[in-house]
Amino acid sequence: MKEMIRYLSEEVGPRYAGTPGEWKGTDYIYQRLKALNIPVRKHIYPFIGWVPVDEPELKLLSPVQEDLLTAPLLFSGSTPVEGVIGRLVKYGVKFLIPGVYDMPTYEVLDDEDNLLCQVVVNSGGDPIALLNPRSKFPVPAVVMAQKDHERVSRWLDEGKEVRVHVNIQGQFRPDFKSANIISRPYETKKDTKDRVIICAHSDTTVNTPGAYDNASGIAGIYEIARRLKDAEVELPFHVDVIAFSNEEVGFLGADYYVNELKERGELENVKAVINLDQVSAGDHLWIWSGPDEFREKVRQSFIEKGVYDKYEVKLDTPKAGADEWMFHVEGIPTTLLMFWRLPDYHRPTDTMEKIEIEKVEIMVDVALDLLKRI
Repeated sequence: MKEMIRYLSEEVGPRYAGTPGEWKGTDYIYQRLKALNIPVRKHIYPFIGWVPVDEPELKLLSPVQEDLLTAPLLFSGSTPVEGVIGRLVKYGVKFLIPGVYDMPTYEVLDDEDNLLCQVVVNSGGDPIALLNPRSKFPVPAVVMAQKDHERVSRWLDEGKEVRVHVNIQGQFRPDFKSANIISRPYETKKDTKDRVIICAHSDTTVNTPGAYDNASGIAGIYEIARRLKDAEVELPFHVDVIAFSNEEVGFLGADYYVNELKERGELENVKAVINLDQVSAGDHLWIWSGPDEFREKVRQSFIEKGVYDKYEVKLDTPKAGADEWMFHVEGIPTTLLMFWRLPDYHRPTDTMEKIEIEKVEIMVDVALDLLKRI
């Protein structure tokens, strides 16, 4: 597993949606699964992509002059090439993952109160590339640090005018394609089309090698496939191991796959989904699972594997934050297995040396045990 994480994060590096890096990572995963001599295929689909053209800019002009750290809001519109200048006003909150990633938001207005762009806050610290939760409405937008938000908010509360210069340049790409990698390491002897899906996402956001998020999850599902291939176990369903693409830009790979199953009348055959995402670092486990009966099975697997003796485990309800959500909204039992959270998440410092491989091994063991309880 270490070598797989190393290759994806160091030899491939950033694997952002639709880019050559993502395709290089996808091809590598395909070849590794194919080498197990199990059924595997590339599930290719088109999508409308978005790429940053230049580094975004966010500058304070008053009450002080200062260049601020910033990052792009993915799938936002572009300002004019020279940028825009306006006054900052409080707008509200954007909800990327409601209750988990709530982003205070400012508007930048001109002298006639026309909207020029928006500035959203990464409440988790310094700016990182985040997804525009309202990408159907591509208002130009950049990301601000929490510490700068605190200053700006205080100035506005004191009645001071805050003026900024913002420049964000991005390009929508309707010609992009990507691929899920779908394998079947375990075929039941029973005459059934029922299946359980074990998955992880293969892509990253921009400018990060993505060792923790999510080369570690990919290594985990590969190890599960390797063990299942020759496992002496009798399950009443097939097990599909899937590397979903484009999770970081709105679960596009999972979305495409779920809707394809629905259109073919096959979605009812999916009995559960187990997703490994961010499984290699962090000080506690945060498990999003449902419905209640399935969450109890997950809890029993953690007990069986002695996880409660080693780590704090928070069992929570499903949330709109990862690929399994696309199955959850269709009424399918799901669980997200996740360690929370490496501070280097979505940053250039999400590198191999931060990986704790024993945590990946725990998630692999839990997932395999859970299969026996479904």
